[in-house]
Amino acid sequence: MKRNYLVLATALVLGSSAAAVADHGEAGDAGAKLLGHYATMYEALVTDSTAGVAEAAAKLAAEARAQRGDAAALEPLAAAAEAMKGADLEALRAQFKGLSVAMDAFLRKAGTPGWSLYYCPMADGYWIQTAEGVRNPYYGASMLRCGDKVPEVKKG
Repeated sequence: MKRNYLVLATALVLGSSAAAVADHGEAGDAGAKLLGHYATMYEALVTDSTAGVAEAAAKLAAEARAQRGDAAALEPLAAAAEAMKGADLEALRAQFKGLSVAMDAFLRKAGTPGWSLYYCPMADGYWIQTAEGVRNPYYGASMLRCGDKVPEVKKG
């Protein structure tokens, strides 16, 4: 019952169907849990808020460290989440860039379905969404639609 609630809550927050989130096995379950914590931070930043960001970052870091699996993807994710300790919106948005790149790497390795990578050239930052349509966490209401869906993080 608790797992079904988590799947539904993640789907609702991220704008995807519960079936898409639920139908991907154990590695995907880990991805869905971590994506749920990421979504809490993302939604706060999109709405120009810091509420709940530190708490969600701590939960994401703890969950990533508790997972069994690819340490090469989980440890950078946990470290990036732990770095989300900024006291103000600008600091958190800057720290969210590293978290988003680490989350992308983890989700790809875990095979978690139902998400897309976006990039804002103005902020030089990536982020993850499951719903279509650009909602930029780096500028919030001032430039909500700035950015594009991209296939991968550009290295270099």
